[in-house]
Amino acid sequence: MSDITGRRFERLFGSDGRSVVVAMDHGTTDGAVAGFENPQIVLEQVITGGADAILTSIGIARHFSRQLKDAGLLIRCDGATSPLLERPRELVLGIEDILTCGADAAAAMYMPGSANGHGSTIYFPRLASEAHRWNIPVMAEALPYGFEDHPAARAVDAVADACRMAAENGADIAKTFFTGERESFKKIIRSCYVPVLVLGGPKTHSDREFLASIRDALDAGAAGVVIGRNVWQSPSPTAMTQALVALVHHDASVDDALRIARGSR
Repeated sequence: MSDITGRRFERLFGSDGRSVVVAMDHGTTDGAVAGFENPQIVLEQVITGGADAILTSIGIARHFSRQLKDAGLLIRCDGATSPLLERPRELVLGIEDILTCGADAAAAMYMPGSANGHGSTIYFPRLASEAHRWNIPVMAEALPYGFEDHPAARAVDAVADACRMAAENGADIAKTFFTGERESFKKIIRSCYVPVLVLGGPKTHSDREFLASIRDALDAGAAGVVIGRNVWQSPSPTAMTQALVALVHHDASVDDALRIARGSR
């Protein structure tokens, strides 16, 4: 790893090699999602809560640079350019584009079995190759069947294969599903030689259930999290971010994290 890439990794991971990333890229395909209508407020809340980095769009990065100055910055480079027509995802930004925002890393999907995301297996390696010429790390959202309702979408072998394939095709970080069970998730960690971050997915029904899944993933070897709705759709995005920081960086218990999320320590 070059010195430049190393410094950018430090912005994302810090000295313990772990990271709390808050995902705020939903507006690129979903518009004004509930809880995310005002990006400035959400950014201020989660950065106050201790988020290491923000995954977001180039629009938010450009318009809210002051709020982002103290956090690591990952920019999503792909998207469904016409979601209402169910158009396949494609690359919409290049590395020079995200460098104009001071990005620390690029992010894109890697979905080998997805009907709408199969093109990602072609454009992701190209993005990674371009990024590495600029010493920019790349995060792959390694999901075997995307977010489709496929019976093997969270199967251990399928998730492990997607993460390994993403790494082999240039990913420096893999973001993926937690498969629901600590011991099985260890297989994914063992077979992927880049840091694995766990995504949050849809808002869960229970904060305890959500935080317990993060605790299990970390105990299995995950290097951190990339969470969106479960942070900024919570009653206090700042407190939920603090709870994740306690889990990821301080090995807090689920009970302790839950107390933090509910505003009591």
